[in-house]
Amino acid sequence: MRIRVLLVPLLAGLLSGNTIAAPTGDSPESRATVPLPARAALSERLATARVPFVANRGQLPQAQVAFYARTFAGTVYVTRESDLVYALPMQQSVRPVADTGMPVLAFRERFAGDAGRPRGEEASAVRVSSYRGSDPARWRAGLSAWNSLDLGEPWPGIRVSVRAGGNNVEKLLHVAPGADPRLIEIAVDGVDGLAVDARGRLSLSTPRGELYFTAPVAYQSIDGENRPVEVAYVAGEQGHYGFRVGDYDHRRELVIDPLLASTYLGGHNPSPPGNYDDDWIYAIATSGADVYVAGVTQSPDFPIVLGYDDNLPNAYPDGFVARLSGDLSTIIASTYIGTDNFDRVSDLALDSDGTVVITGQAGYGFPVTAGAYTWSGATPTGGGFVARFSADLSALLASAIPTPQDFPYRLALGNGGVYFGGSTNNIDFPITPGAWRDTCCPAGGFGIREYNGFAGKLSADLGSLQAMTYLGGDTVSGIAVAPDGSVYITDGTDNAITGYIARFDAGLTNRENYLSYYGISQSGSSRTYFNDVVAGDGFVVTAGQTYMNDLPVTPGAYDGTCGSDGDCDGIGPLKVPVPDGFVAKYSADLQQTLALTYLGGSDIESIRALALGSNGDIYVTGETMSADFPTTGAGADDSCGGDGQCDPTGTYNTPTADAFVARLSGDLSQLLYGSYLGGSGEEHPLALALDGNGLLYAAGFTRSSDFPTTPGAIDNSYNGGTSDAFVSLLDPVSGSGSNLPPLADAGEDQQVKPLRIVQLDGGGSSDPDGSIVSYHWSQVFGPEVRLYGTGPAAAFRAPWVARGSGKLLVFELRVTDDSGDTATDRVRVIARR
Repeated sequence: MRIRVLLVPLLAGLLSGNTIAAPTGDSPESRATVPLPARAALSERLATARVPFVANRGQLPQAQVAFYARTFAGTVYVTRESDLVYALPMQQSVRPVADTGMPVLAFRERFAGDAGRPRGEEASAVRVSSYRGSDPARWRAGLSAWNSLDLGEPWPGIRVSVRAGGNNVEKLLHVAPGADPRLIEIAVDGVDGLAVDARGRLSLSTPRGELYFTAPVAYQSIDGENRPVEVAYVAGEQGHYGFRVGDYDHRRELVIDPLLASTYLGGHNPSPPGNYDDDWIYAIATSGADVYVAGVTQSPDFPIVLGYDDNLPNAYPDGFVARLSGDLSTIIASTYIGTDNFDRVSDLALDSDGTVVITGQAGYGFPVTAGAYTWSGATPTGGGFVARFSADLSALLASAIPTPQDFPYRLALGNGGVYFGGSTNNIDFPITPGAWRDTCCPAGGFGIREYNGFAGKLSADLGSLQAMTYLGGDTVSGIAVAPDGSVYITDGTDNAITGYIARFDAGLTNRENYLSYYGISQSGSSRTYFNDVVAGDGFVVTAGQTYMNDLPVTPGAYDGTCGSDGDCDGIGPLKVPVPDGFVAKYSADLQQTLALTYLGGSDIESIRALALGSNGDIYVTGETMSADFPTTGAGADDSCGGDGQCDPTGTYNTPTADAFVARLSGDLSQLLYGSYLGGSGEEHPLALALDGNGLLYAAGFTRSSDFPTTPGAIDNSYNGGTSDAFVSLLDPVSGSGSNLPPLADAGEDQQVKPLRIVQLDGGGSSDPDGSIVSYHWSQVFGPEVRLYGTGPAAAFRAPWVARGSGKLLVFELRVTDDSGDTATDRVRVIARR
């Protein structure tokens, strides 16, 4: 018998977004969707991601826990007596978790027989590490993990094993031929009662409402086919349940498969310290087929499978970093790093050797490795850290504390070390000899010191501080190391007088070139903020926000005017300007403007992050309040907010910001793709990453309860609090503007038998204003098979699979219309025996 427990996700959190979230079970399918070409690329994979069970080697204080799996819905614990304990976080305080006070709904399943001690059954390649606190004796690196656990034989001839996935837990009850399934008796503790309803579901009454096991399905595998067997729940007294099974072949194995369909949606910290209830993603990076994410969370129901610690002391935020396979079907590794105080990861970079370097805020007692640099040997609250992990996140290779107060926002790798930078008003930074500037932060009114930027460099092993300098300005918003070793630093906080871009030598001892537009504008405001930077070979690209209507726009630029009227759309009796976004490419010495364009509509824009494509195209993301932001391209969303007007609210009808993503040609003469991304509340994208296939990851945070999500994703509900994080995967395919792009339809997902011929059908594809001229099928995941056929149809032979297992294959259909525009769709095929 196999019993699957499907846990509905409880937090949009880290991975809500236009590629992540869908209702499960009885939850309503009422969320808006955006028809982006890559709509299924992230959501379906995460929903089916295999989550390993991790052995408890002392990293959890509960000694009775032998293994645990952190799903997107909550944590599943396996005790040393083979009981299963489910901890599902909630908004309302029902049963606080010991040591944290965090509200969860917990219930336990016990097998009435003697199951014995659990043991690992199928080893996982995943290794999970824990580096919590300052005592290395308590750190755990490379903890063993298992795809499945063997829980023994509670009843004669019936062996139990368990697996966990991105949003489900499977109990597999292997009933040997001749064994009696009537012996199965499972007790449920922590609920108020069990009953079987009119739909055949097993209802679990809880203080929060009803949980349901859907009506079970039973079958036997005979001659490669699953033949159904009649089955129903039997709810006994004192919270016990079993099964009543109809006629079947007792010489063969029997499988029973019910689902737990929970309506628990949402969750946040109801009383966060300092009123901090945000979940933010600060950084994304791609490496080959893998994706890394990092950020901060304080929500007790954050998807902890990606590194969140459910034992959150004092409920203060922790940083996280995680690595996922490129198709996001597997959690390759996860780890957390933090203390009992406020911690966060603000940026990450991937080194050429595959190691992962992160930076951010360190609380008191942050782990520092032997031989690593620390400014004083102690870690004050609010200090900054730089850490290096192995590529699989199983080992903390080095961790240093370079700043005594405040912390780096950005980092970059190059010149044999790690560069970092941020903002501070601390005059006691460990400035190195010969630094470009060794003084900082003049005292202002009431003796309060102003904030200045700072930048530093650590050796690659984090053992020595090679450079540290104050910068002036306000804050470091971007760092990039050029092929010639030059270091570019940008300054771009929205409330400063202005920003700048500067070029330094590798040792940060000389500012070789500097560019700021402050004081040169004739428009009444010369505020221009440089929010990000990417260095190329002989040029540098930057982007941000400007109030200037006379930036040096280059001939042929996509947009030569600020706002829609060339005057930054000044409003009010004093014609106060509102800012536009801008993108610029400069010569390496910042003396020549190679290309510069505005980007925006008639209201406020700011570009927050950029990426450079292999062909020179420039990708940007940011926020806009303009209902007329330029949109174009296949699958683009051309409506701001939920009403097309950026959802104005309040007494003065003030609009709220939507996110946007855009792709421009390398000479900034063409907008190849532009799209809104958001709901009726605020969106703020903070990070951007481009993979090798031209797909774009955008991430940040949202305050929209109707943020656009896609079917099959982890969670489609906003969970209250201050904000939820989001990740969106987009395919920024350009369009001609006048031509409507085609619609690709790869057909319905299929489950097939091994070695059978499988038909793929793209015949549902269409073109609204022309015709489709070509169809191209390709395999993007799974054991390789040979595809046959051309046109909308294709076929292949399903791979062989072992009994009781399955293999996932994913195929992509790309269609091209008579104007050359393309669209893609994907279909999943599961070969199961």
